[in-house]
Formats: sequence, structure tokens, C-alpha cells
Amino acid sequence: MLLVHDLLDKLLRDKHRQPIGRVDGVALELRDGEPPRVTDVVLGGTVLASRLGGWAARLAAALHRRVRGGEPTPTRIAVAQLSRDGESWKVDDIDGRDTPALAWELWLRTHVVARAPLKGGGE
Repeated sequence: MLLVHDLLDKLLRDKHRQPIGRVDGVALELRDGEPPRVTDVVLGGTVLASRLGGWAARLAAALHRRVRGGEPTPTRIAVAQLSRDGESWKVDDIDGRDTPALAWELWLRTHVVARAPLKGGGE
């Protein structure tokens, strides 16, 4: 598997085939005398921000603490649970609504999008 090409930034779908985000990072297990092994995919805004640099990760974490309270919790999913779904990946035994992966999106939907004024449809 080509890690960056095949996994990183690919869409991840839950058991209902609903998108739960993109793979923002991977967790590796370092083993003595053997190559590293990919154990988990990781989703979350702070993970994505950390790819831009330490300042972006600190800013994303501070924004999360300010708006949502508490420390951000990236979603970790074992690679063994993933299966190919065309160009995306699927996790058959996870409902995205039960993970922190959709928490930010659901918060925005409730607190921002639902309160936004609707634009008139026309004449």
C-alpha cells in the first residue's frame, strides 16, 4: 500500500455509507528490527492542522477549547476495520454519529447553520 496515495486524505464512510470525514493522519507502531506498521487512521481537525505545522495545531486546539470546551479528541479507527469502497474507505461496524469525527460538524449544523437566515427563493 502506498500510504499517502491510498490512505491519507481519502474519504471514510461509516456502516450506513455516510461520510464521516477524511483520513487526516495515521498512527504507526514502531517495532525493533522490523519496519513500522500502520495501526490506526486518525480523523480530526487538529490532526489535519498539525500537518501544516505546530502553530496551526495550537490554533485549532485553542479554537476547539474556546468553542466546544475541553481538549479535542481525534477519532482513531483500527486499519483492520477498514475495507475499500471504490476511491474511499468504509468501516462496517461504526456509526459516524457515535464518534467524535462528526461532533464538530453536528455542532456547526446546530449552532450556526440552523440559525442562518434563509435567502429568498425568487419572485
